[in-house]
Amino acid sequence: MKHFKGNRLPVRLLAALLALLLFPAAVLADSVEVEEVPDLPDYALPMDFTPGPAPKKAGFSQSKDANGNIVYTYEDSTIRATVYTDIYKGPDGNWGYTDIWVADIQISDPSQLRTASFDDSFDFVSTKRAGKIVNLAKRLNAVVAVNGDSWGANGRSEKNGFGVVFRQGNLIKSNLDEKEKYKMDLLIVDAWGDFHGIHAAKPGDLDDPYTFEGKKVMDIFSFGPILVENGEAIYDYQGTDREPSLGGSWMDMRALKDAQRIAICQVGPLHYLIAASAGAIGGNRGLNLPEFADYLVSRNVQFAYNLDGGVSSVLYFPGAGSNGKVNLKSRAQGRDLWDLIYFATAEK
Repeated sequence: MKHFKGNRLPVRLLAALLALLLFPAAVLADSVEVEEVPDLPDYALPMDFTPGPAPKKAGFSQSKDANGNIVYTYEDSTIRATVYTDIYKGPDGNWGYTDIWVADIQISDPSQLRTASFDDSFDFVSTKRAGKIVNLAKRLNAVVAVNGDSWGANGRSEKNGFGVVFRQGNLIKSNLDEKEKYKMDLLIVDAWGDFHGIHAAKPGDLDDPYTFEGKKVMDIFSFGPILVENGEAIYDYQGTDREPSLGGSWMDMRALKDAQRIAICQVGPLHYLIAASAGAIGGNRGLNLPEFADYLVSRNVQFAYNLDGGVSSVLYFPGAGSNGKVNLKSRAQGRDLWDLIYFATAEK
């Protein structure tokens, strides 16, 4: 019997007391009652930075859709991942087109949603070590992987290390300051594997101890913007309180320009979707953020979070393309990056 079908099992109890000691008090709101996390299933992965088990060769298969495009699938008792090609043509069909590569992932336990960096100490912050995401994904036995939030890119002017880095239940860095110019949107993954967001995060927006609405936190990513919440597309990241060219406080993502985009989304309990669009290459038009949000809503996602696009965008699946990089309408392997988010099998 396959665990992933309709099953929703939580991760292990996080080290909340240690997190309390590490987290700057100014960042946290008042303490809240924390919802108890039930026991782990026996196949749950450890909540650390160790790689997942190697996927089984017998779990991989290929088929073709109605348009002749290859559909890649991996399935075992704990995970099902399907990777396919789609096309965005706009509401009237006369807009032009943009290729979109989609990964649909269902897992059995939240511990199968994992993250890692190139630095062996999993610093995520001060490290200057970077590399090709496809190489790190292979090393980690990823079934599906996507570029992370690139916190290590401290030298890049559009990021500069603002927000919070919280990985696999561990605080790495917090930089929420009312005085900072940029205030990032946060993606929060709780211990049940559910996605939540904070817009333009500031001190006091996170509960003590590392909880969100009473649920323990597993990961926090700082990039954005949030594109979909509660199944509804969001467009207000262009408001005067957000857009830098209008005096706002958010980083410039060229929201209304056609570009290569990538997002990580939640469809339902332990059900996720990653979508990567082409840029203006090979006949493609590229997408602006409102169009990308509309597309993601059409895929029935409940929450969607924008990650670093352009040649930084990498969607990985073993055996796809020449090296596992699925979104091929860009530089062969993408630029050197710092971290990734990935999904692993839990079948030993």
